[in-house]
Amino acid sequence: MYRSRSRLSYKVVGSLILVFLLIFATFGMVISITFENTKRVSEKQKADLLLQTVEKSLQMTLYLKFYDQIAEKVSPAVSVPDVIELSVRDQNGKLLYRYSNPKSQSIENAITVSHQIKEPAFGQSMGSITLYYSDLAYDETRQSMYNVFYGVGMSIALIFFFAVWWVRNLLSPLGQIAQKVRDYRPGDHMVLEEDGSEEIEQIVTSFNAMQETTYRYLRQMEAMNISLEGAVQEKTLELENQYYSDRLTGLPNRFRLQEKLLQGEITALAIVNVDDFKEINDFFGIEIGDEILIQIGAWLNALSGSCYRLGSDEFVLTFSGNLSLGELEHRLVTLIKLLEEKTFTVKEESLTIRVTIGVALGTENILTRADIALHHAKENKKQIAFYNQEERVEEQYRSNLTMASDVRRALFEHRIMCHYQPIVDFKTGEINKYETLVRMIDDVGNMVPPMEFLPIAKQTKLYPQITLEVLYQACTLFATRSEEFSINLSDSDIRNTHTVSEIIRTITETGTAPRIVFEILESEGIESYAEVTQFITKVKALGAKIAIDDFGTGYSNFENILKLSVDYIKIDGSLIREISSNPRHHIIVETIIDFARKIGAKTIAEFVSDEEIYNTLKKLDVDYSQGYFTGKPMSL
Repeated sequence: MYRSRSRLSYKVVGSLILVFLLIFATFGMVISITFENTKRVSEKQKADLLLQTVEKSLQMTLYLKFYDQIAEKVSPAVSVPDVIELSVRDQNGKLLYRYSNPKSQSIENAITVSHQIKEPAFGQSMGSITLYYSDLAYDETRQSMYNVFYGVGMSIALIFFFAVWWVRNLLSPLGQIAQKVRDYRPGDHMVLEEDGSEEIEQIVTSFNAMQETTYRYLRQMEAMNISLEGAVQEKTLELENQYYSDRLTGLPNRFRLQEKLLQGEITALAIVNVDDFKEINDFFGIEIGDEILIQIGAWLNALSGSCYRLGSDEFVLTFSGNLSLGELEHRLVTLIKLLEEKTFTVKEESLTIRVTIGVALGTENILTRADIALHHAKENKKQIAFYNQEERVEEQYRSNLTMASDVRRALFEHRIMCHYQPIVDFKTGEINKYETLVRMIDDVGNMVPPMEFLPIAKQTKLYPQITLEVLYQACTLFATRSEEFSINLSDSDIRNTHTVSEIIRTITETGTAPRIVFEILESEGIESYAEVTQFITKVKALGAKIAIDDFGTGYSNFENILKLSVDYIKIDGSLIREISSNPRHHIIVETIIDFARKIGAKTIAEFVSDEEIYNTLKKLDVDYSQGYFTGKPMSL
C-alpha cells in the first residue's frame, strides 16, 4: 500500500519549531493571563482610590442633606478623564446626582466600583456612590502585548522557512544517497560520492562495507541454490518413487496404476487375491506374512512383467494389445496352476498358496469391474471370474454401495429404531417377553425392512454398530419395565471383542442383565463354539439367558447345542408354517420339543400366523408362541 512520506529536513526543523512554539505559546499564555489579572486589578484600585477621595466629603453632605453641594464634592473625581459616569443615591435608591462623561465610552465593559456612605455617628447607610471607570488603558496595553506576540510569531515563521531551506541543503547528500540505494540491486557495484562531512563519509563507508558483505553472501547463496536444486531434484525423485511404489514389495502401487489407466493403454486387468491370507498372518505371524507377500509380488512381476500391489493381499496384473478372452483366460489359468505348484519358503517355513482372480476387459472402469468380478468369484467359490455386463453385477454392486451409504447415514442421523414383538405364554395367555426387531427409516420417512439392509450391513463394518444401537435402545426401554426381552446376536458379534465388552457394560449399567435373552442365530452357522461358550459363560454369570434362534434348519447338530447350555430353543418358522399340513414338519417339531425338555430348555414357536397353527402347537405343549396371530411387532 502507498504511504505518504515527508522529508527528513521538514521533520527535523518542524520538530524544533514545534517545540519552540509550544514553549512560546505556554509562556505567552502565562504572561497574558498574569498581565490581564494584574492590569485589571490595578485599574480597579485607581477607581476605588477616586471614590475614597470624595467619600468623606459626601458623608457630611448627605448627613446634613445638602444635596445641592454634591456636584462640588465629587468634582475631584469627575475631573479625571477616565471616569465615564458617577452617580449618588440615597438609602432608598433615589438618584441624587449623576455625572456622565460625554467623550468617554459606554459603561457596558467599564470597571465598576460602588461604596456605601454611612452616618458618622452610628454607621448606618445613608446612600451609595457608584463609579464607572474606563478600561481603555487596559485594552491599549493588552493590544500592545498582542502585537509583540504577533511579531514574534512572524519571526518564528520566517526562521522556520529559512531553517527548512538550510537543513535541506545540509541533507541533500543523503537524498542523493537514498536515490542511488533505491535503484540498487544485489550484485550491482554502486559508487557513492562524499561531500566532505564526517557523517556522510561514515554512511558511505558503511554502505560500501554492506555492498561487499551482500556480494559475498550472494555468491554463497548462488552456490547453495545450485546445491539445493540438485538435492531437491534427488528428493523429488525419491518422494515420487515413494508415492508411486509400495513400501513393502517395491512394486508400483494403486496411484501408479490409476495413472496408467488414465493413459488408456491397458486393455485388460486382473486382480489377484491371496486366499486365506489372514489365517497365514494369524498362524505364522505378520513378519512371515509380509515376506510371503514380497515373494508373491516378485514372482508375479517376473512372470507377467506388469504387476502392481493394490493393497493388503491383492495384486493387479495388466495387459495391453488385442488379447482375446480365450487367450487371456489361458494365461491366467496357467498362472494359477504354476502358483499352486510353487512352494514359498520363509525362515524354514514352507507354504503353498491359492489365489482367486477377478478379470475385466476393455478400457472403461476396468479396475472397478475387475473388483466386482473378484467378489463374484469369491461368492460363487470360483478361482477365476470374468466381468460380464449382461449379468448386471455392476448394477447390484452399485445398489449395495448405495444401501451401505444409506445405512451409514441412518446410524448417524438416529434413524435406526426398534420394534418389539410379543411372546405369549401358551399356558396363561400372558405376554411376558418381547423380541427386539431392528428397523430403518429412510430419508423420506418410509420403513425399510431388515432383510433389505442387514445383509449389506453384514458385509461392512456397520453391522456391529447396528447391534450396539439395538442393544442401547432396548436396554434403555426395558430398564423401567418388568418383562424379559431378547436381542439377536450373530456369530460375528460374539467374536467381536469390542461388541462383547459393550454388551457386558450396557446390561450391567442399565440393570437389565437378569431379564435379557441373547438369541444366537443358529441358521447362520457358528464358526467357533469355544468363543460362543466363553461368551455364554460371561453373560450367564450376570444373570442373562441364552436362546438358539431358527433351530431346526441350521448347520449345527444336537450335540453342539448341548455344549451351549441354552435356556430357550426357538423353532424355525419354516417348520411352524406347515406344521398342520406337513407330517414331516410335525415330527421334527415334536423331536425338538422332546429334546428341549430333556436338556431343561423352554421352546418358542416362531411365525405363528393363525389359530390352527396356534392350537396345534398348544397340543404339542410348546411353551411360548410368537407370530402375527398373537402379536405384531410394534413400538413400545
